[in-house]
Parts: sequence; structure tokens; C-alpha cells
Amino acid sequence: MVNHAINDCDVLRSASEVMQIQRLGAMRSSSLSFLRIMLRKLMRENWKIERTAFNLDNDGYGEALYTITTPQGHYTFVALSREISDENRSDRVISEKWDVTFALCEGTISELKLKKMRQELPKQEMGRGDVTDLVWSRANKSERVFNHVVEALSNGEQPDLNFIYEIGYLFRTTAVYGNGKFGIAPYEKLKDNHTFSGAFQAQMFAVYMLRHFSFEMVEHIASKRNPRAVKLQPEVKKLLGTGNATGLGMVPFLISHPKLLHQWIWIREVALARAKQQQPSSEDCKRFIDNLKRTYSYLINAPIPELELFENPRDLAKEVKQISKLAEQIFVRVLQAGQGTSQSWRKFVEEVQNHFSVEAQELVNSQLIELYPKVIEDLESQTNVDDQIFLVPEMSINRLQSILKKQYGWAFQYDFNTPEARHYFWYRSVEKEEPRIGERGIDPGDELAMPMNIAEQVQQLAVEIESCHGEQSVASFLLKKPELRGIVRRIQSLEGLTYSEVQTNLTGADLLPVYLLRCKLAIFGAERFDPKSNRWVRITLFQGAPLVEEIGSSTFTDDWFYPNLPNLEEVK
Repeated sequence: MVNHAINDCDVLRSASEVMQIQRLGAMRSSSLSFLRIMLRKLMRENWKIERTAFNLDNDGYGEALYTITTPQGHYTFVALSREISDENRSDRVISEKWDVTFALCEGTISELKLKKMRQELPKQEMGRGDVTDLVWSRANKSERVFNHVVEALSNGEQPDLNFIYEIGYLFRTTAVYGNGKFGIAPYEKLKDNHTFSGAFQAQMFAVYMLRHFSFEMVEHIASKRNPRAVKLQPEVKKLLGTGNATGLGMVPFLISHPKLLHQWIWIREVALARAKQQQPSSEDCKRFIDNLKRTYSYLINAPIPELELFENPRDLAKEVKQISKLAEQIFVRVLQAGQGTSQSWRKFVEEVQNHFSVEAQELVNSQLIELYPKVIEDLESQTNVDDQIFLVPEMSINRLQSILKKQYGWAFQYDFNTPEARHYFWYRSVEKEEPRIGERGIDPGDELAMPMNIAEQVQQLAVEIESCHGEQSVASFLLKKPELRGIVRRIQSLEGLTYSEVQTNLTGADLLPVYLLRCKLAIFGAERFDPKSNRWVRITLFQGAPLVEEIGSSTFTDDWFYPNLPNLEEVK
């Protein structure tokens, strides 16, 4: 069951505010993002990561194995590098060849197991794993950055920092699979005390290991070209993360897993509410302002493209600068006196909400959560939830109507008699092997539409139960209206889970699916959002993150986000 206890936090923001699609689309990563949770655990538990095989030829083709030892068990990361042509290098799910395929497996890999993986892992969608495989994935090179880095290292030089900062990665993933895909381990296996219990923890770690492998791969190729080649300096490595290209598939996931959505938003809102009621000390104020200044520098200097769908990073930077000044004004007495104040952060957050954009507001909210690690200690272990949805046949129509009134008032603002309200339909493409969105009257397949029209279904249900007797049971109602079973079951199961529904019309002509892509990716821990259209986006993971060789370091602090270019004189 979902834990609803929020005894020690302030009143949460309402779902009517938080679950608006524009605000969800302005979310930023935070210390509760999945990859941040995974990295803190990795560093805290001092995982041991050792390279046990590195059979790559002079051009970097072959295989590499790494053994990972944690307090809970032993694991193996496998990376297979293959030569492909430029025309076969694609971000599409339906692609059949990739520069690298990789997997995270339980235990030590036997020769028989490795032989099978050499055959199956490169096939991806057409391959077959087993229950000891936790994650399967694939990635392609960023050819420009990859080749530049290899050439620079082989010439005894560090790569051009501005150039690698512009792209931000050597490899870009297209999908990171778990939960039974291709016959690999089901989600249930990673529960309880498993090393990778928690939402998407195994996937995040696999992507982190791909980043590490990419460093060793370019250094290997460079050394084969020139024995005097140099290795990447740590400051340079940290400017490189792992890229990702994500399309529409994430949107149906959020809609079809409403309990998960609620839980992920809920823990963030609890953390924010707790942070807002903290009484800032002078040290808190200084750190908050310093963090804003670092974020400002990142937004100004990082070569993030000018965006049409999201706020331009340079414009957001201007807002961040103004917010820094506001923070200094509000907490000037605290800073001067060097002592705490009875004033909480609530007033400051209200000022930001009254005078700045939604993007700026959500950035400040994330920064505020960063300021108080203690507020998330019990929350970072609550990313999992029982996501099953059940029908409650004995529920009365009165009770069902009560839930509708309390949680679904937002659904009645749309007029589905207009073509604009039913402009789009969602379907799963057999050819593309991924969810797609079509336009009614233009694209075929309307009759195969996925049940994404939650608001329309709610309205249909409301009309049908209006004439029912209040004490009538849901079971007797559904005997006459079985086509409404899905929406009834959904509403019953989500009672009290106020953050479970995206409060928008998912078939309306004004829909921008990229907002929901960004929402889920921010929950994962993504940054550098680069939308290629309103239907797919490129992002970067782990840019600035600690390196494998820093695991166990006593100097680790979880403040590596928004990395800025190091001093060029220090990197030669």
C-alpha cells in the first residue's frame, strides 16, 4: 500500500496545481531522482567495480566484462562492441544494429552463458535472455565526440573541452530494458533487500557502467594508435555523461501506471513541503545562493540549444539571477548576523511563484530539496509501489460518484463534441514497435486506439451513472455497461491517490507529449533536454557525476549536478 503518512511535513501542494501538464513539463531532476539515489547508495556502500575482461581489438571491437561487488551480492556488466555502418546507426527502437549492446547480470558469467550472450544480446528485440539478466540495452556512438576524443588522446592531448561539453557524451542509449523484457528477470525479483530494489535502479546503474566503459574504450583505441597516448583526465571525464533518445513510449507508461506516477510525485512533494518549513541558517542561505549561481553559470555557458518547446536556457538564467538577488534581499539579516531565523522558506517560495515562470519555480523547488538531505532519507526507499488495479464490485454508485467529484473535477472542462478535443488518438505501431500518436480523420487505426482518453471516459461514466440509484452496486451497473469496467476500476483503485492522473486531455489538438517525456526523464535524473519535436527528446544522464575510481571516497558530496567547465589551464 502507498504510505500516506505525512505527519512531519507541511500541507502538500494540490494536485490541481502539480498535475497540470505544463508544470509537469517544467520539472527538473532533484536529489530524489533515481540516478541520484543509486549513486548515493553506490558511494555509501563502497561498491567494488573491477574489470575482469577487456578483449577489444585495435579499433575497439570485442567485449568487456566488469564484476560488481555490493553488500547484497555480486553482479557482472557485459559490453559487446561491434562494427556497424553509418547508415545503420539510428535512435529508433526498430533499429537492428548498434555500436554497443550491454547487459547487467546477477552473479559471475560462465563461458557457456557468455557464449549465449554473444549470440543473443546484439539482437536486442529479437534476442532472448534469462532470469539472471537484470537489464539489457544498446547504444550508439556520438561519432563526432568519440572520434575527436580518440584523436586527441592518441596525439598526447586532452580533447577540446568546449567541444565535448557541447554534446556531453560518447554514447547515446535508445532504450534500457528490464522487468521481463526478452525473458530477463521480472520486476518482482528486484524487491526487498536486493541491491537494485527501487524504481529503475538496475537500469540507472547499467547506464552508469556504459559511461565508464566508454572512457576505457576511447583510451584503449588511442593507446593502440600511439603507445604514448594519454588518458582522459578526471575533470574531462566528468564533463561526459551518457546520452539518451526517448520517444512517445514514455507517455503511455505514465498513464498506464498511475499508482507509480502518484508515488513518484508524492515523495517529491513531501520532500518539498518539508524543506519549505525549515528555518534557514546563514549557512543554508549561502549554500542556496551559491547553488543558484552555479546553476546560472551552467545555463548561460552550457551549449544547450535554444528551445521552442521549453523556456530558453538563457532566459531561465536571467530569472535565476533575479531569484538569487531576491534570496539575498529576503535573507540579508540572516547572512549578516550569521545566525538562523524564525522565518521559513515558505515566504521566499511564494515570492518566486508570484513573480517568475513555472520553469523557474520548479528549478527553485528542486534546489530547495537539495539543501536539506535529511528530508528525503525515508523517501528515497519509497519509489516502489504495488501498481495493481482492482475492481471493487460491492462499491455503491454513491461512493463512486463521490470519488469522481473529489478527484476528477478537472476532467469536465473539455467538450468532446468538438473535433479539437478528440484530435489525436494513441496506438501501438506494429511496424515501428512503439506507441505512436495519430490524427483522427487523417491517419488510419482509430479503431485500435489505446485507452488514453481518461477525461473522455470519466465524462462517459458520469453520464451513465447519473440516472442510477445511489445504493446500486458497481457490479450490477457493469452488468449493463461492461465497456466501462476499465475506467470504473481505475477510479476505484486511485481513490486518495491525488497525483495519479495527469490533468489534461491527452487527445486534444493542443497536446504537447514532450512535456510528459520531460517529466518522467526528470524523475530519472536527466538534464540538457533537447527536444527534436514535440514527440521525442534527447537528454544527458550522469554529466558531472562521480567516477568509478572515486567510489568510496570520503570527500564525496552529492552536489555534482549542473557541471561547469573547469579552468582550461588546469586541463592540459
